[in-house]
This record gives sequence, C-alpha cells and structure tokens, in this order.
Amino acid sequence: MADRRDRPLTADERLAQLAGDRARLRRERMIREVAGPRWRRMVRITPALFDRAGTLAVRRLLADRTAVIEALSPSAVFAVDTAMRLERGHGYLTGGDVFAYVNGPPAIDALVRAGLVSAEEYPDAVLVRPWPGPPRLLAALVDEPPPWVRLPSGHRVVTKERQARELIGTVGARSDLFALLEAGT
Repeated sequence: MADRRDRPLTADERLAQLAGDRARLRRERMIREVAGPRWRRMVRITPALFDRAGTLAVRRLLADRTAVIEALSPSAVFAVDTAMRLERGHGYLTGGDVFAYVNGPPAIDALVRAGLVSAEEYPDAVLVRPWPGPPRLLAALVDEPPPWVRLPSGHRVVTKERQARELIGTVGARSDLFALLEAGT
C-alpha cells in the first residue's frame, strides 16, 4: 500500500480535512468571542519564555515545596506559577513545581547540601507536563533577574507584566488562565 504522502488526497480525504479545519476555526472563533476584550489584551502581549531566559537547571524536590521556596527566597526571583501562588495563594498549573530565576549555581548547590533537592539533574525539563511526575525545581540561571517586586511575605516575584508574558510563553493563548491572572490586578 502506498504511503498517503506519495499520492494525492482523495475527494473524501479532502472533505474530511476541510471539515476538521472548519471545526477548528469555529472553536477558535468561539474562544475569541467568549474572551472578548480579554482576548485582545492577551494577544498583544509578547511572550516571555522562562526556559529560554538563561541556563535551565531542573532538580527533583526532596522536601516540601514551601521549604524549598523559603530556602531559595534570599537568592531567587520567583516566576510563572510559583509567583502567582506566592502573591495570590493560587496558581494555574497543577504540577507542584517551583519556578525561579536564580543568579547562579551556588544557590542550587546550597539546596542540595540542605537535602531539599536532588544532586543530579532531573531529565524531564518540560515546563507544563500533561503526565504525572515528581515535583521539580525549575531554575533559570541568569546573570540579572527580570524586573521584580517584593511581597509583604518577603519573597521576590516577577512583576505583573512579566507574569502575563510568562503565562502566554508557558501555556499559550489561554483566556481562562489569563482571567485568573487579571483577577488579582
């Protein structure tokens, strides 16, 4: 049997492809219409890709997430879902990962010595996993952290504008999650 790429599509295959394309367009149009003005605000945002901001270090958490956050707090600016959780008490991801901009490997080494994270790199560096897995520390090792604000708790988190850019860069144009972010402003 010849591979489909080696032959032109049949009329039935073209009709099926057209029906699928129309269904996708209807779904996308509905999402834009339901989101309304929020959609227009969201698509004007230039995404910020957390995992491309510096060298990404991924370690498996060996302790409670709050203990890791407290230990990392003096040398980190928290980002993505962690920033939202620290600021508002809830996030938009379910994995339990800690996202932070860190100024160098010594901060990670201190966590390893304290027994809070694994000494070896964790191989799964996917930011938003659709599969279950252990909680991780995802640290972007940067020379200079992005703009940040200090919370009353003492934690440093990225600014609201940066949070919006990271949300779009992490999960894409999701108006439902963008609404969560805007609810706190």
